[in-house]
Amino acid sequence: MRLSLLLLVLLMGPAQAATAYRVQDGDTLIGIAQRAGVSVQQIRALNASLKKSSVVKVGRVISIPNRRVAARKYHVRSGENLTSIAHSFGMSAGELLRANPEYRGNRSVWAGAIITIPPRVVAAGLERSAGLTRLGGGQATLHMASIRVSAAQDDTPSPAVPDSGRWRWPLPGYHYVSSGFGERELDGKEGMHYGLDIVAPIGTPVLAARSGRVLESRNDARRGWGWTVVLKHPDGWITRYAHLSQNLVKAGELVQQGQRVGRVGNTGHSTGPHLHYGTYLRWHPKDPMGLY
Repeated sequence: MRLSLLLLVLLMGPAQAATAYRVQDGDTLIGIAQRAGVSVQQIRALNASLKKSSVVKVGRVISIPNRRVAARKYHVRSGENLTSIAHSFGMSAGELLRANPEYRGNRSVWAGAIITIPPRVVAAGLERSAGLTRLGGGQATLHMASIRVSAAQDDTPSPAVPDSGRWRWPLPGYHYVSSGFGERELDGKEGMHYGLDIVAPIGTPVLAARSGRVLESRNDARRGWGWTVVLKHPDGWITRYAHLSQNLVKAGELVQQGQRVGRVGNTGHSTGPHLHYGTYLRWHPKDPMGLY
């Protein structure tokens, strides 16, 4: 038994993350394992209370190992770019760029090109996602925020909401940018930084740069954003507010320009209290400083 558990740990690797799942009415250990795409033995290896029992009590939170997905090739489709592709595969643009260094320097990727999707760890694929919370994994420093809301997977146009058409600075009174848009080195790795890191104290209100609809409001631990809010604006513009200590809006909600969407924090892969502010035009990264 000890040998099999040791083999399991070696196969999973030390950086393997887990997902916490709250057992719901009608769940069985076998059913949870099948939906998550893992074995019953793997779940038992992470949950001492299940090593000698197959009974899962409703309301109990159990740990489920995430899955490691091998690298693969991907054919770029019309209208896609590295940022949108990375988003669809649940990784950062920097991770994708490191696997495809020929596109560094903000070079465009064309439809029909073949790029490499690097190996990655994906969260357990349980259908009842409302009961899942990501645990640990990676080098990100995670801090809890006060509300937990999920991403909206919706590509419908952003509804019309009052908007001045001008861009509002998300942190009035704070203009020191510790890291600008462009190539940089972080933790010994070079990569593109698609946004601005604006330094401000934890808890400082973060304002919507423009009116729009909330695409995401969640803890994006996989890509190192921590607690993050993503807004979709008219004319294809998108803004990201990351490393928050608190999310103040929910996915699908309409927000007004200047409305508080979160508070500055230090969550995710962060080196200190600040706001990561990113702007995209149809998911093509644009330097926010060019909009002011």
